[in-house]
Amino acid sequence: MITRLGLLALLLHPSGVAGQITLLGDGDRALELSGYVRSLTGIYDLGYELPGDAEEDATSGFNGEVVRLKWTTRLGPKVTLELHQRLQTQVTTTASALGGSVAGFGVSAVPDRTVDLSTDFITRDRLRAWHDIDRLALSVYTEAGDLTLGRQAITWGISNLFPVADLWAQFSPFELDTEEKPGIDAIRFLTYPGSGWEVDAVVADRGSLDDLSAAVRASVALSWADLYVAGGKLWNEAMAMAGMSAPVGAWKLRSEAVLPYDLDDDEIDRIRATLGVDWMGNGLVLSGEYHFNGVGAGDPADYVTVLSDPRFARGESYYLGRHYAGGAVVWTPGNDRLNLTVSALLNLQDPSTAITPVLTYDFGQSTRVSAGGMITSGSTPTLGGAPALNSEYGTYGNLVFLRMSVYF
Repeated sequence: MITRLGLLALLLHPSGVAGQITLLGDGDRALELSGYVRSLTGIYDLGYELPGDAEEDATSGFNGEVVRLKWTTRLGPKVTLELHQRLQTQVTTTASALGGSVAGFGVSAVPDRTVDLSTDFITRDRLRAWHDIDRLALSVYTEAGDLTLGRQAITWGISNLFPVADLWAQFSPFELDTEEKPGIDAIRFLTYPGSGWEVDAVVADRGSLDDLSAAVRASVALSWADLYVAGGKLWNEAMAMAGMSAPVGAWKLRSEAVLPYDLDDDEIDRIRATLGVDWMGNGLVLSGEYHFNGVGAGDPADYVTVLSDPRFARGESYYLGRHYAGGAVVWTPGNDRLNLTVSALLNLQDPSTAITPVLTYDFGQSTRVSAGGMITSGSTPTLGGAPALNSEYGTYGNLVFLRMSVYF
Protein backbone atom coordinates (compact mmCIF):
# COMPACT_ATOMS: atom_id res chain seq x y z
CA MET A 1 0.00 0.00 0.00
CA ILE A 2 1.36 3.44 -0.94
CA THR A 3 0.84 6.03 1.78
CA ARG A 4 -0.25 9.58 1.02
CA LEU A 5 3.30 10.78 1.53
CA GLY A 6 4.60 8.06 -0.77
CA LEU A 7 2.13 9.20 -3.43
CA LEU A 8 3.37 12.77 -2.96
CA ALA A 9 6.90 11.67 -3.83
CA LEU A 10 5.70 9.95 -7.01
CA LEU A 11 3.83 13.09 -8.04
CA LEU A 12 6.87 15.24 -7.41
CA HIS A 13 8.97 12.99 -9.64
CA PRO A 14 6.69 10.86 -11.82
CA SER A 15 9.55 9.31 -13.80
CA GLY A 16 10.56 7.44 -10.63
CA VAL A 17 14.31 7.90 -11.27
CA ALA A 18 16.19 9.08 -8.18
CA GLY A 19 18.39 12.12 -8.61
CA GLN A 20 18.36 15.86 -8.34
CA ILE A 21 15.65 17.76 -10.22
CA THR A 22 16.87 21.03 -11.72
CA LEU A 23 14.14 23.61 -11.11
CA LEU A 24 15.93 26.78 -12.25
CA GLY A 25 19.10 27.50 -14.19
CA ASP A 26 21.72 24.95 -15.17
CA GLY A 27 25.39 24.12 -14.70
CA ASP A 28 27.16 26.12 -12.01
CA ARG A 29 24.13 28.34 -11.33
CA ALA A 30 21.02 26.33 -10.57
CA LEU A 31 18.35 25.46 -8.02
CA GLU A 32 18.04 21.68 -7.55
CA LEU A 33 15.66 19.51 -5.54
CA SER A 34 15.98 15.92 -4.32
CA GLY A 35 14.83 13.96 -1.29
CA TYR A 36 12.92 10.98 -0.08
CA VAL A 37 9.76 9.84 1.63
CA ARG A 38 9.99 7.07 4.22
CA SER A 39 7.19 5.24 6.01
CA LEU A 40 7.58 2.97 9.03
CA THR A 41 4.81 0.77 10.43
CA GLY A 42 5.35 -1.69 13.24
CA ILE A 43 4.34 -3.43 16.43
CA TYR A 44 6.25 -2.85 19.64
CA ASP A 45 6.02 -5.26 22.58
CA LEU A 46 7.60 -4.08 25.80
CA GLY A 47 7.45 -7.61 27.22
CA TYR A 48 6.36 -6.57 30.71
CA GLU A 49 3.75 -4.33 32.30
CA LEU A 50 4.42 -0.82 33.53
CA PRO A 51 2.96 0.24 36.89
CA GLY A 52 -0.39 1.94 36.41
CA ASP A 53 -0.64 1.12 32.71
CA ALA A 54 -3.41 -0.98 31.26
CA GLU A 55 -2.33 -4.46 30.24
CA GLU A 56 -2.78 -3.71 26.56
CA ASP A 57 -0.34 -0.80 26.78
CA ALA A 58 2.56 -3.27 26.88
CA THR A 59 1.95 -3.89 23.16
CA SER A 60 1.29 -1.10 20.70
CA GLY A 61 1.13 -0.38 17.00
CA PHE A 62 2.72 2.68 15.46
CA ASN A 63 3.36 4.51 12.22
CA GLY A 64 5.98 7.09 11.40
CA GLU A 65 6.43 9.16 8.24
CA VAL A 66 9.40 11.28 7.18
CA VAL A 67 9.52 13.60 4.16
CA ARG A 68 12.88 15.22 3.48
CA LEU A 69 13.24 17.91 0.80
CA LYS A 70 16.86 18.67 -0.09
CA TRP A 71 17.26 22.03 -1.79
CA THR A 72 20.64 22.84 -3.35
CA THR A 73 21.40 26.28 -4.78
CA ARG A 74 24.56 26.53 -6.85
CA LEU A 75 25.75 30.14 -6.83
CA GLY A 76 28.76 29.49 -9.04
CA PRO A 77 31.49 26.89 -9.47
CA LYS A 78 32.75 27.41 -5.91
CA VAL A 79 29.70 28.37 -3.81
CA THR A 80 26.78 26.14 -2.76
CA LEU A 81 23.84 26.76 -0.41
CA GLU A 82 22.14 23.67 0.99
CA LEU A 83 18.79 23.56 2.82
CA HIS A 84 16.93 20.47 4.05
CA GLN A 85 13.32 20.54 5.18
CA ARG A 86 12.11 17.60 7.22
CA LEU A 87 8.44 16.91 7.93
CA GLN A 88 7.66 14.10 10.37
CA THR A 89 4.57 12.48 11.83
CA GLN A 90 4.21 9.81 14.50
CA VAL A 91 1.04 7.93 15.39
CA THR A 92 0.65 5.19 18.00
CA THR A 93 -2.24 3.15 19.37
CA THR A 94 -1.42 3.87 23.01
CA ALA A 95 -0.42 7.10 24.70
CA SER A 96 2.32 5.51 26.83
CA ALA A 97 4.09 4.04 23.79
CA LEU A 98 4.56 7.29 21.84
CA GLY A 99 8.28 7.76 21.78
CA GLY A 100 8.61 4.85 24.19
CA SER A 101 10.28 2.43 21.78
CA VAL A 102 14.05 2.54 21.75
CA ALA A 103 13.97 1.83 17.98
CA GLY A 104 12.26 3.76 15.20
CA PHE A 105 12.39 7.11 13.41
CA GLY A 106 13.94 10.01 15.29
CA VAL A 107 15.28 8.05 18.28
CA SER A 108 18.74 9.64 17.93
CA ALA A 109 19.60 12.59 20.17
CA VAL A 110 19.05 15.92 18.42
CA PRO A 111 22.03 18.29 18.85
CA ASP A 112 21.39 21.29 21.10
CA ARG A 113 21.06 24.45 19.02
CA THR A 114 20.90 28.11 20.00
CA VAL A 115 18.60 28.82 17.05
CA ASP A 116 15.55 26.54 16.97
CA LEU A 117 14.22 26.10 13.44
CA SER A 118 11.54 23.52 14.28
CA THR A 119 7.75 23.96 14.35
CA ASP A 120 5.28 21.66 16.11
CA PHE A 121 2.02 21.35 14.17
CA ILE A 122 0.29 18.77 16.37
CA THR A 123 1.33 17.50 19.79
CA ARG A 124 -1.05 14.94 21.28
CA ASP A 125 -0.68 11.85 23.43
CA ARG A 126 -0.94 9.58 20.40
CA LEU A 127 -0.16 11.93 17.51
CA ARG A 128 2.65 14.31 16.75
CA ALA A 129 3.46 16.23 13.56
CA TRP A 130 6.33 18.69 13.19
CA HIS A 131 8.71 20.33 10.74
CA ASP A 132 12.32 21.38 11.09
CA ILE A 133 15.23 22.74 9.08
CA ASP A 134 17.92 20.06 9.42
CA ARG A 135 20.42 21.62 6.99
CA LEU A 136 21.13 25.26 6.27
CA ALA A 137 24.74 25.61 5.20
CA LEU A 138 26.80 27.73 2.84
CA SER A 139 29.87 26.02 1.37
CA VAL A 140 32.75 27.87 -0.30
CA TYR A 141 35.45 25.89 -2.11
CA THR A 142 38.83 27.62 -2.39
CA GLU A 143 42.40 26.62 -3.21
CA ALA A 144 43.22 26.78 0.52
CA GLY A 145 40.38 24.43 1.50
CA ASP A 146 36.63 23.94 1.84
CA LEU A 147 34.72 26.22 4.23
CA THR A 148 31.17 25.37 5.37
CA LEU A 149 29.09 27.69 7.57
CA GLY A 150 25.78 26.69 9.17
CA ARG A 151 23.78 23.57 9.95
CA GLN A 152 25.56 20.57 8.45
CA ALA A 153 26.41 16.89 8.92
CA ILE A 154 29.83 16.01 10.36
CA THR A 155 31.16 12.48 10.88
CA TRP A 156 34.39 11.54 12.61
CA GLY A 157 35.71 8.10 13.48
CA ILE A 158 36.05 4.68 11.86
CA SER A 159 33.99 2.35 14.08
CA ASN A 160 30.85 0.77 12.65
CA LEU A 161 28.84 -0.53 15.62
CA PHE A 162 30.32 1.36 18.57
CA PRO A 163 31.45 4.86 17.51
CA VAL A 164 33.63 6.63 20.04
CA ALA A 165 34.93 9.60 18.00
CA ASP A 166 31.70 10.47 16.16
CA LEU A 167 30.89 13.09 18.78
CA TRP A 168 29.36 15.91 16.75
CA ALA A 169 26.05 14.11 16.17
CA GLN A 170 25.79 10.35 15.93
CA PHE A 171 22.95 7.95 15.24
CA SER A 172 21.39 5.78 17.90
CA PRO A 173 22.21 2.11 17.16
CA PHE A 174 18.44 1.60 16.71
CA GLU A 175 17.73 4.54 14.40
CA LEU A 176 15.75 3.35 11.35
CA ASP A 177 16.11 6.54 9.30
CA THR A 178 19.85 6.75 8.68
CA GLU A 179 19.77 8.43 5.25
CA GLU A 180 20.93 11.77 6.69
CA LYS A 181 22.64 12.48 10.00
CA PRO A 182 21.28 15.15 12.36
CA GLY A 183 22.63 18.55 11.39
CA ILE A 184 24.82 20.52 13.79
CA ASP A 185 25.37 24.29 13.71
CA ALA A 186 29.07 24.74 13.04
CA ILE A 187 31.90 26.36 11.14
CA ARG A 188 34.00 23.72 9.38
CA PHE A 189 37.21 24.07 7.40
CA LEU A 190 38.70 21.13 5.48
CA THR A 191 42.15 21.50 3.99
CA TYR A 192 44.55 19.12 2.25
CA PRO A 193 48.14 20.18 3.02
CA GLY A 194 49.87 17.31 1.20
CA SER A 195 49.40 14.05 -0.63
CA GLY A 196 47.19 11.76 1.48
CA TRP A 197 46.75 14.38 4.22
CA GLU A 198 43.52 15.97 5.45
CA VAL A 199 43.03 18.49 8.27
CA ASP A 200 39.49 19.04 9.56
CA ALA A 201 38.78 21.95 11.94
CA VAL A 202 35.32 22.42 13.50
CA VAL A 203 33.80 25.02 15.83
CA ALA A 204 30.27 24.00 16.85
CA ASP A 205 27.36 25.52 18.71
CA ARG A 206 25.99 23.31 21.51
CA GLY A 207 23.18 25.55 22.67
CA SER A 208 25.16 27.59 25.20
CA LEU A 209 28.45 29.46 25.43
CA ASP A 210 29.72 27.09 28.14
CA ASP A 211 29.25 24.08 25.83
CA LEU A 212 30.78 25.72 22.75
CA SER A 213 32.90 23.00 21.14
CA ALA A 214 35.99 23.12 18.92
CA ALA A 215 38.33 20.39 17.71
CA VAL A 216 40.87 19.60 15.00
CA ARG A 217 41.53 16.25 13.33
CA ALA A 218 44.53 15.38 11.16
CA SER A 219 44.39 12.21 9.07
CA VAL A 220 46.79 10.60 6.64
CA ALA A 221 46.44 7.74 4.16
CA LEU A 222 49.60 5.63 4.07
CA SER A 223 50.37 2.58 1.97
CA TRP A 224 49.77 0.25 4.93
CA ALA A 225 47.10 2.07 6.98
CA ASP A 226 44.88 5.11 7.45
CA LEU A 227 45.68 7.04 10.63
CA TYR A 228 44.18 10.00 12.45
CA VAL A 229 44.75 12.01 15.61
CA ALA A 230 42.39 14.66 16.97
CA GLY A 231 41.84 16.83 19.98
CA GLY A 232 39.74 19.66 21.30
CA LYS A 233 36.97 20.74 23.65
CA LEU A 234 33.57 19.08 23.31
CA TRP A 235 30.89 20.20 25.76
CA ASN A 236 32.64 20.33 29.16
CA GLU A 237 35.36 17.85 28.22
CA ALA A 238 38.80 18.17 26.69
CA MET A 239 39.37 15.14 24.48
CA ALA A 240 42.28 13.41 22.79
CA MET A 241 41.42 10.95 20.01
CA ALA A 242 43.32 8.57 17.75
CA GLY A 243 42.43 5.82 15.30
CA MET A 244 43.91 3.40 12.78
CA SER A 245 42.52 1.26 9.97
CA ALA A 246 44.81 -1.25 8.24
CA PRO A 247 43.95 -3.66 5.39
CA VAL A 248 45.42 -7.17 5.58
CA GLY A 249 44.35 -9.05 2.47
CA ALA A 250 40.58 -9.48 2.57
CA TRP A 251 40.59 -8.31 6.19
CA LYS A 252 40.60 -4.84 7.71
CA LEU A 253 41.78 -4.21 11.28
CA ARG A 254 40.50 -1.12 13.08
CA SER A 255 41.11 0.56 16.42
CA GLU A 256 40.28 3.93 17.92
CA ALA A 257 40.08 5.51 21.34
CA VAL A 258 39.03 8.73 23.06
CA LEU A 259 40.49 9.96 26.34
CA PRO A 260 38.29 12.65 27.97
CA TYR A 261 39.28 15.15 30.64
CA ASP A 262 36.36 16.60 32.63
CA LEU A 263 36.91 20.37 32.83
CA ASP A 264 34.28 20.83 35.56
CA ASP A 265 35.62 18.13 37.89
CA ASP A 266 39.26 18.69 36.82
CA GLU A 267 39.95 14.99 36.35
CA ILE A 268 40.53 12.40 33.64
CA ASP A 269 37.49 10.29 32.81
CA ARG A 270 37.55 6.65 31.79
CA ILE A 271 38.74 5.94 28.27
CA ARG A 272 36.36 4.89 25.49
CA ALA A 273 37.75 2.51 22.90
CA THR A 274 36.69 0.20 20.08
CA LEU A 275 38.62 -2.61 18.38
CA GLY A 276 37.19 -3.93 15.13
CA VAL A 277 37.76 -6.35 12.28
CA ASP A 278 36.04 -6.61 8.89
CA TRP A 279 36.09 -9.30 6.23
CA MET A 280 34.96 -8.56 2.69
CA GLY A 281 34.09 -11.31 0.24
CA ASN A 282 31.98 -11.71 -2.87
CA GLY A 283 28.61 -10.23 -1.85
CA LEU A 284 29.32 -10.77 1.84
CA VAL A 285 30.72 -8.46 4.52
CA LEU A 286 31.38 -9.56 8.12
CA SER A 287 32.24 -7.17 10.95
CA GLY A 288 33.03 -7.64 14.62
CA GLU A 289 33.86 -5.15 17.38
CA TYR A 290 34.75 -5.02 21.06
CA HIS A 291 33.88 -1.82 22.88
CA PHE A 292 34.88 -0.39 26.26
CA ASN A 293 32.42 2.34 27.23
CA GLY A 294 33.88 4.64 29.85
CA VAL A 295 30.55 6.47 30.17
CA GLY A 296 28.75 3.32 31.36
CA ALA A 297 28.40 1.70 34.77
CA GLY A 298 30.28 -1.38 35.91
CA ASP A 299 27.22 -2.81 37.66
CA PRO A 300 23.63 -3.05 36.36
CA ALA A 301 22.48 -1.61 39.69
CA ASP A 302 23.96 1.72 38.54
CA TYR A 303 22.30 1.84 35.11
CA VAL A 304 19.62 4.20 36.40
CA THR A 305 22.36 6.70 37.27
CA VAL A 306 23.76 6.49 33.73
CA LEU A 307 20.31 7.33 32.32
CA SER A 308 20.51 10.72 34.04
CA ASP A 309 24.11 11.37 32.91
CA PRO A 310 24.19 14.35 30.49
CA ARG A 311 26.63 12.45 28.26
CA PHE A 312 23.99 9.76 27.73
CA ALA A 313 21.17 12.28 27.28
CA ARG A 314 23.00 14.19 24.52
CA GLY A 315 23.96 11.05 22.60
CA GLU A 316 27.66 11.11 23.43
CA SER A 317 27.14 7.42 24.23
CA TYR A 318 24.05 5.23 23.80
CA TYR A 319 25.23 2.43 26.09
CA LEU A 320 24.63 1.84 29.81
CA GLY A 321 27.34 -0.72 30.55
CA ARG A 322 31.09 -0.85 30.02
CA HIS A 323 31.96 -4.01 28.11
CA TYR A 324 30.37 -4.87 24.77
CA ALA A 325 30.79 -7.12 21.77
CA GLY A 326 29.01 -6.68 18.48
CA GLY A 327 28.80 -8.14 15.03
CA ALA A 328 27.20 -7.48 11.67
CA VAL A 329 26.56 -9.52 8.54
CA VAL A 330 25.69 -7.88 5.22
CA TRP A 331 24.74 -10.22 2.38
CA THR A 332 23.97 -9.02 -1.13
CA PRO A 333 23.34 -11.69 -3.77
CA GLY A 334 24.35 -11.29 -7.40
CA ASN A 335 21.32 -9.31 -8.61
CA ASP A 336 22.00 -6.49 -6.08
CA ARG A 337 18.29 -6.01 -5.48
CA LEU A 338 18.09 -8.06 -2.30
CA ASN A 339 20.06 -7.13 0.81
CA LEU A 340 20.09 -8.82 4.21
CA THR A 341 21.69 -7.12 7.19
CA VAL A 342 21.88 -8.63 10.66
CA SER A 343 23.53 -6.72 13.48
CA ALA A 344 23.93 -7.93 17.06
CA LEU A 345 24.91 -6.09 20.24
CA LEU A 346 25.94 -7.95 23.39
CA ASN A 347 26.30 -6.34 26.79
CA LEU A 348 28.91 -8.65 28.27
CA GLN A 349 28.30 -7.81 31.93
CA ASP A 350 24.48 -8.34 32.09
CA PRO A 351 24.46 -10.34 29.90
CA SER A 352 21.81 -9.15 27.42
CA THR A 353 21.53 -8.98 23.65
CA ALA A 354 19.81 -6.99 20.90
CA ILE A 355 19.64 -8.51 17.42
CA THR A 356 18.38 -6.42 14.49
CA PRO A 357 17.69 -8.26 11.20
CA VAL A 358 16.60 -6.19 8.18
CA LEU A 359 15.71 -7.60 4.75
CA THR A 360 15.54 -5.00 1.96
CA TYR A 361 14.36 -5.37 -1.62
CA ASP A 362 14.95 -2.71 -4.26
CA PHE A 363 12.05 -2.63 -6.72
CA GLY A 364 13.79 -0.15 -8.96
CA GLN A 365 12.33 3.22 -9.94
CA SER A 366 13.56 4.60 -6.60
CA THR A 367 11.44 2.38 -4.37
CA ARG A 368 12.74 0.13 -1.59
CA VAL A 369 10.86 -1.95 0.94
CA SER A 370 12.38 -3.36 4.12
CA ALA A 371 11.09 -5.75 6.75
CA GLY A 372 12.87 -6.28 10.02
CA GLY A 373 12.78 -6.22 13.77
CA MET A 374 14.63 -5.88 17.01
CA ILE A 375 14.83 -9.03 19.13
CA THR A 376 16.17 -8.66 22.65
CA SER A 377 17.04 -10.96 25.53
CA GLY A 378 17.98 -10.30 29.14
CA SER A 379 16.47 -9.76 32.56
CA THR A 380 13.51 -7.40 32.67
CA PRO A 381 13.58 -4.44 35.07
CA THR A 382 12.28 -4.36 38.63
CA LEU A 383 9.45 -1.82 38.80
CA GLY A 384 7.65 -0.34 41.78
CA GLY A 385 9.30 0.49 45.07
CA ALA A 386 12.99 0.95 44.27
CA PRO A 387 13.15 0.52 40.46
CA ALA A 388 16.21 -1.15 38.97
CA LEU A 389 17.38 -2.13 35.49
CA ASN A 390 18.56 -5.71 35.79
CA SER A 391 19.91 -5.73 32.23
CA GLU A 392 20.26 -3.23 29.42
CA TYR A 393 18.65 -4.88 26.42
CA GLY A 394 16.16 -6.86 28.47
CA THR A 395 14.59 -3.48 29.24
CA TYR A 396 13.99 -2.52 25.59
CA GLY A 397 11.36 -5.03 24.46
CA ASN A 398 10.85 -6.38 20.94
CA LEU A 399 9.87 -4.77 17.68
CA VAL A 400 8.82 -5.84 14.17
CA PHE A 401 8.43 -3.32 11.36
CA LEU A 402 7.83 -2.69 7.68
CA ARG A 403 9.60 0.29 6.07
CA MET A 404 9.05 1.77 2.63
CA SER A 405 11.36 4.35 1.04
CA VAL A 406 10.72 6.37 -2.13
CA TYR A 407 13.51 8.59 -3.47
CA PHE A 408 13.17 11.47 -5.90
